[in-house]
Amino acid sequence: MNLFDPGRVLSRRRLLTLAGGAAVATATGIGFAQSASAATGYGIDYSDASLTAGSVAAAGYGFVCRYLSWLPNPKVLTLSEAQALTAADLGIVSNWESDGLQDWQSGVPADPYSQGAGHATEAQRQASANGMPSSRPIYFSVDFDLQSSMYSALNSYFDGVASVIGRSRTGAYGGYHVIKELFDNGKIAWGWQTYAWSSGNWDSRAQLRQVQNGISVAGHDADLDQAMAADYGQWGGTGGGGTGVILPSWPNITDGMTGPSVQAAQYLLRYHGASITADGQFGAGTLAAAKSFQSAHGLSVDGQIGPQTWSALIVQVQDGSSGDAVRAAQVELNRFGYGLTVDGSFGSGTVSAARAFQSAHGLGVDGQVGPQTWQMLVGTGTGATGGGTVVPPWPNVIDGDTGNNVLAAQYLLRYHGASINADGQFGPATLAAAKSFQSAHGLSVDGQIGPHTWSALIVQVQNGSTGDAVRAAQVELNKFGYGLTVDGSFGSGTVSAARAFQSAHGLGVDGQVGPQTWQMLVGS
Repeated sequence: MNLFDPGRVLSRRRLLTLAGGAAVATATGIGFAQSASAATGYGIDYSDASLTAGSVAAAGYGFVCRYLSWLPNPKVLTLSEAQALTAADLGIVSNWESDGLQDWQSGVPADPYSQGAGHATEAQRQASANGMPSSRPIYFSVDFDLQSSMYSALNSYFDGVASVIGRSRTGAYGGYHVIKELFDNGKIAWGWQTYAWSSGNWDSRAQLRQVQNGISVAGHDADLDQAMAADYGQWGGTGGGGTGVILPSWPNITDGMTGPSVQAAQYLLRYHGASITADGQFGAGTLAAAKSFQSAHGLSVDGQIGPQTWSALIVQVQDGSSGDAVRAAQVELNRFGYGLTVDGSFGSGTVSAARAFQSAHGLGVDGQVGPQTWQMLVGTGTGATGGGTVVPPWPNVIDGDTGNNVLAAQYLLRYHGASINADGQFGPATLAAAKSFQSAHGLSVDGQIGPHTWSALIVQVQNGSTGDAVRAAQVELNKFGYGLTVDGSFGSGTVSAARAFQSAHGLGVDGQVGPQTWQMLVGS
């Protein structure tokens, strides 16, 4: 995966938050990490408030970036969470994000200065209520690919922010060109740059970098951030150095593959009740067991053991554990030369191997195989080869995104009854339509079009099909240069394009756009 692909604007979660601190907030017991020697390192940003401070600290991260936004909003940082993060010695960075700025994609406001001042007023109120010292910065999100034609309004917005909190406390989150524009014009003192919309360029003045999306921390989705200076606006705990590491992506293990990671997956399926042989061969029995497991756990039932399925399959094993989940861990450890007997008994030899693996890969060394160690074990190197094509993960398409994946999602929402324009702009109407669809289909109602929502939205289309679902498929095929007329008619031209795409991507060539072809189209 190319972490610096400027085209990755649709698969990103957009949430984020940063704030800073300097004096001790004695009323709440939360203060600024005053030591200038606080080591640079890694932290995470996330919107799931159920991710605990203890889990973040145990995973080895030194700080968190958390939300400020209009209330009510369950993703917003609270005082109790801030106190828990501080007690865990985690630094806190607070960031304002609201739909107000993302709405600029439909047209900049008449008075961006007043909008910035209004956002800053509420951001400061919330930050103070959470115990953030009054001298720390607040970052404000520019979470879309802002065009140069908007720079005048952008500068005015940040003038409005500074009129409330002061220029020395004003920060911005955004891509390279946004951060550079604001630093060059003296509008911000703090920068948090994301790799998205940056074309591989980094502004050396930014104190924070968002370097990877879609990592898993204790089973929760998060993004990875790197501190580029000792002071990056943190408050609360000291951060402990931020020893988190960049974890590899979970692989996709599919029908026809062979190897130790197939065998490990089979042992994990057996742990969860499947009656299959763990022979390292992904055949019909393993496919059926994977589908049964997915169905029982509310996952997309495609028979592929990908990120969501791995995350549900794994269980923590440690000294004294026994059974098939231990065998899975032993199989994976043996990929790295530890020569364990795969006996399902987690004894001193397995503890030593786990500790050696963790030390060699920059993980917290506790000798247990928990979520982070599992992901490093399974995702590192080639644990399975041959057989089915590895399909990319479904992306997350959210409020403020633009482009072909948004347009395809809008057509699919229309197919399912939504009365929205298909214009490739993810705005309030698309957000409302996504939430309505999720509610109607028993999905988590967050308005993000992620893996579960994509899986429910897509429908198989083929020769003779018509309507908005066909238009969605034609839009996605056109991402790859097929030049189809988006007319909603699945005729010979669309059949030919689908067959060509399938052949080029190692899929079964039938000219139909079914689940695997959809995922390859949308995720690539």
